[in-house]
Amino acid sequence: MGVVLLSDAVGANVSGLQNYSPEISPEILLDKYRDKFTSLEAGDKQVLLRSYHNQQKVDLAQQPASTPSIPLNTEQRKLYEQGVKLVKEGQDLEKKGTREFYKQAINKYQQGLKIAQELKLRQEEVEILFLTGSVYYSISDKKNALDYLNKALEISRELNKPVFEATILGGIGAIYTNTDEPREALSYLQQAQSIFIAHQKFHELAITYKAIATVHNKLGNTKEALDSLNKALKIYREMLKDSSGQADTLYDIGFVYSIAGETQTAINYYKQALEIQRQRRDLPAQARLLSAIGALKSQLGNLEDALKSLKEALELHQQVGSNLSDKAGTLMDIGFIYASQGNYQTAINYYNQAGKLYHQVGNTYLQSFIPLAIANVHINFSGDYQKALESLDEALKLQENDLDGQVTTINAKADIYVSQGNYQQGLDEYQKSLTIARSIPNPRSEANTLKKIALIYKSLGDYNSSIDTYNQVLDIYNQFPNKSEKIRTLLFISMVYQTQEKYYEALPFYDRALSLLSKDDYQSEIMIRHEMAKTHNFLKNYTKALEFANRALELSQQNSFREEVSLNILASVYSAKGEYQKSLDIYKKVLAYSRKVGLRIREALILGDMSITYQWQKNYNQAINTLNEELELRRELKDSTGEAEALYLIAINQRHLGNLEAALSNIQTTIKIVENIRGNVQSDELRTSYFATVQNYYKFYIDLLMQLHEKDPTKVCEFNIQDLKIKDRCDAVALHISERARARSLVELLKAGNVNLRKNVDPQLLAEERRLQNKLKLQETRLSEFLSREKLPPTELINKTNQEITNLLQESQQITAKIRAANPERAELTNPKDILQLPEIQQQLDKDTILLQYSLGKERSYLWVVTPNFLESYELPGEEKIVKAANDLNSLLQPKEKKVLLIQGGTPEDNAQTFAETEKAVNVLSEIILKPLTGKLGNKRLVIVADGILHQVSFAALNEPKKSPASTEYQPLVVNHEIVNLPSISSIATHRKKLKTRDVAPKTLAVLANPVFTVDDPRLKNGQLSSVETNLDRSIVQRNTNREKLDPLPGTKEEGEAILELVNSPSEKLSAFDFDANYNFATSKQLRQYRHLLFATHGIFDPVNPASSGIVLSLVDKQGKPQTRSFLRLNDIFNLDLPAELIVLSACESGRGEDVQGEGLVGLTRGFMYAGAARVTVSLWNAKDQSTKELMIAFYKQMLEQKKSPAAALNFAQRQMWLRKDLPDTAWKHPRYWAAFTMQGEWR
Repeated sequence: MGVVLLSDAVGANVSGLQNYSPEISPEILLDKYRDKFTSLEAGDKQVLLRSYHNQQKVDLAQQPASTPSIPLNTEQRKLYEQGVKLVKEGQDLEKKGTREFYKQAINKYQQGLKIAQELKLRQEEVEILFLTGSVYYSISDKKNALDYLNKALEISRELNKPVFEATILGGIGAIYTNTDEPREALSYLQQAQSIFIAHQKFHELAITYKAIATVHNKLGNTKEALDSLNKALKIYREMLKDSSGQADTLYDIGFVYSIAGETQTAINYYKQALEIQRQRRDLPAQARLLSAIGALKSQLGNLEDALKSLKEALELHQQVGSNLSDKAGTLMDIGFIYASQGNYQTAINYYNQAGKLYHQVGNTYLQSFIPLAIANVHINFSGDYQKALESLDEALKLQENDLDGQVTTINAKADIYVSQGNYQQGLDEYQKSLTIARSIPNPRSEANTLKKIALIYKSLGDYNSSIDTYNQVLDIYNQFPNKSEKIRTLLFISMVYQTQEKYYEALPFYDRALSLLSKDDYQSEIMIRHEMAKTHNFLKNYTKALEFANRALELSQQNSFREEVSLNILASVYSAKGEYQKSLDIYKKVLAYSRKVGLRIREALILGDMSITYQWQKNYNQAINTLNEELELRRELKDSTGEAEALYLIAINQRHLGNLEAALSNIQTTIKIVENIRGNVQSDELRTSYFATVQNYYKFYIDLLMQLHEKDPTKVCEFNIQDLKIKDRCDAVALHISERARARSLVELLKAGNVNLRKNVDPQLLAEERRLQNKLKLQETRLSEFLSREKLPPTELINKTNQEITNLLQESQQITAKIRAANPERAELTNPKDILQLPEIQQQLDKDTILLQYSLGKERSYLWVVTPNFLESYELPGEEKIVKAANDLNSLLQPKEKKVLLIQGGTPEDNAQTFAETEKAVNVLSEIILKPLTGKLGNKRLVIVADGILHQVSFAALNEPKKSPASTEYQPLVVNHEIVNLPSISSIATHRKKLKTRDVAPKTLAVLANPVFTVDDPRLKNGQLSSVETNLDRSIVQRNTNREKLDPLPGTKEEGEAILELVNSPSEKLSAFDFDANYNFATSKQLRQYRHLLFATHGIFDPVNPASSGIVLSLVDKQGKPQTRSFLRLNDIFNLDLPAELIVLSACESGRGEDVQGEGLVGLTRGFMYAGAARVTVSLWNAKDQSTKELMIAFYKQMLEQKKSPAAALNFAQRQMWLRKDLPDTAWKHPRYWAAFTMQGEWR
């Protein structure tokens, strides 16, 4: 049946074959700013697709030899010739290139194989096995392909045919290359390489080098890929003098450069290859190269030149009857150009033509690109998401054996879900995609998916997680030479800072991006200039903003790039400058273009931008008309997030026109949309961060209701959501909306404490939860081990371990969210009826309690005063004035500079000056936020529901409202009032339900105090702790405590011992001091037996990763060895079971937390309340050790001996510090020494 040159097939299905599918949905669907980037991805993928076509061709059309490999008799000779005929027929069928013909070819080969086996022609058997396996792979049947090739490999080794063996090894390597097993592929190809070198088979060796290059390219090893290709090129030029091989290899080199982002270099290599193929008059090869050049030109934005090259290639394909896959690829490239020009139906027609050819070929991998490309058109241009989803589902069916393709398609589906406001569904799909990308592994796909996850974190307001995730992307891209992707990621990080209005923190990222800029990378430079222009516009540096925007526009025009993005930014700068007509003229030009080409998403964005200009122009009616156009588009696109924003902006303009009722209707619809979006997010953390991003809607709604109340105090307003219907005075409804806008996640967390969220949950989820917990423990142990070494390991290793801990905490949160979502009782956790109305709020109060609830707004703030019998509401100044007054006071109570420290035992003059400054600051803030309460408070208990900066204010230190303005005497509120803080009044209602169901702890008091964490601690001999203290996660300590190190707290042991003396029975108390004040004690189950828990140690708050916040415990044991775990982190606290009546964190700044809009301080307090504490006492700042000891002893005496409630006991202790004449130090009279402690939770 003839000696087929199997070595010609080594490169089959390999070289240039990067399973890298079209990214069909740019991040415009998630983020307005992402739309400003012109997407390069589609062009990249078209080039890769073209390279795939080139390498699919395998020249197996060798004529069967007329001489068998062993002597045959006459009868056997006849049978042999029959076999030769069958193989020849099979090869002819295979050339026709359709699935049906491939199947017929397999049938012919199998008949020929039986003859070879019957005649015991082992060499011919090897050849036919190889041919058959190759055709099976052509129809995407990997299993049969490998079965046949492995059988061929086995026989070739038995025959001792090393060249045959090497060729088959190459063929197997080719299959593994294309089936997401690149490392397995490399192993086979390197075996083949060794054999070819040993036998000096240079032609086969060159092909193998090219195949190895493909694997390296897939793994992201660009340098290694180019090295292998240059070795191949040298063989073709110097040893084989093979111009065809040179051209093909030049093509492959160009392809690798295109992947690395060096587009012009890639085009130059393609042109060298094209010149050789023209000299050879190889028309099919010329067609392929023209297609590749056209695809890269389209990537550079030169669409007309690109289309010219591609149509020339198509003519050549038709002229010579090229391979169907090559022709189909060119049709796809042309379709992409038409889609970019806005000719969508023409684009889809070309895609469908290509699809028919791929179907004929029978290659499901290539066929899957068609629905992806069509979905791209529906998503980015026509906005028909339903058709897009249908196309994507069609693609997934074709990608059963294509993991890379699955990543792309799943990401595209997730993009659509997110664009429609289904953030949780989108995030779940991204996580699924990320798992697949990492399993392949495909670092580029992993990076692309991580970018999308980072963007969804940003959209949901979780900015720290977003930046952390983008940094993971940068770590991946640092492995590759493609600078444009690094640039783009740096710009994404800058956008996170833009969103947070941290514009100066965004600026360094532009310098980093510019430093990476390649000479001809105009696309990246345009993107950088766009972001620089936007940031300087936000900073009101209009001259620079215009400079950068005009530079971007100039580059776009010079390089034939689309210029509407630059124009849009120019318009926004002119609008901000007040040149409204110039701005509107540009907007209208861009809007006309977007409508012409059908960019409906961009059209909606431009309409929104135009409405802002009309609003600033005070042309409110035109703004409303423009927004109604946008609203119609958002609804057609099913973009609920955009719909909510448009309705909100309409309401703002209606308020400007005095049409408050119409504004009320629209903002109510906005609130219903965001409540629905929030309810669909499973993660507590992401629900919290998302809610913070929409607080402006709630603040506007509150302001509108209160304006209506001011106009008519008897007016009745309504609010309806799901089956909740409220009808009450407008200020009462505003109070309910204020409740809806705060501490929602805490209410749900507290409610979750009564639900077994792990009941009837998939065991695999629970197993994954345990696995992550074990990994977290392992990493924390590893970190402790690093930090205890005499010689520190590299900083990068410590940082990497810290980052892994952060990542594991995030993964744990996601698993917890999935567990909760899987529980049928979860829906009850987000019941809108859990947020109280006025009558229910009043039921939570008693006759001796007044609720003071604040809502701070930009223009106006509000205060509601509620008792069991009445509601009064007051307008206060805007937030800016309140923030300044609060910060001025806090700078005196929470000093950061020595010049404002009150020195214990200082001179009377020093103390008098400090008291005077403090009283002045107290009076200013009290006058702003308490003045309406003059004469109305009596001696009532005050329950404070603060907002914004007021969470950081100690109300105990504020001045009692004076009836007479002439009165200058400072009398702190604590003199006449118990003070309790709550994140919301709804949270105490939920908490009380939980407290009713728990058992009361049987024992009295447990104390943890005075852990060991200083270098020179006398409890350690010979400075054993020095290496630990020196290395203690200093980044956390410094950013959380504002100090270089943790000061020892010897007074806390004295404090703890004195308090323990108040409990007579030894069986009623428990203590852990010094080395025993460790993690094991803090998490011990025995603590749940005690009603009162005191933790007297340092509290830390980690603003970068709030889940890492906690309290610091002993770092070493009695032998000086590092403890495995030294922090009781927030996630540990949530997992404790502590049904205590009171937990006191007598520690520095234990009351600090992340001040999340709409949630309040998210920190240790809520962790302990979730763990079961009825109430928690914490400190807002670092009070002095000895004064705290004095306060705490008095506090516990009142509770344990006088049997007062915790709220009354704290009030007594603080009041005594103010009133006592016999204090050990008169400086302690200053509120800095006693007002830090606040109580949250149950006051009864």
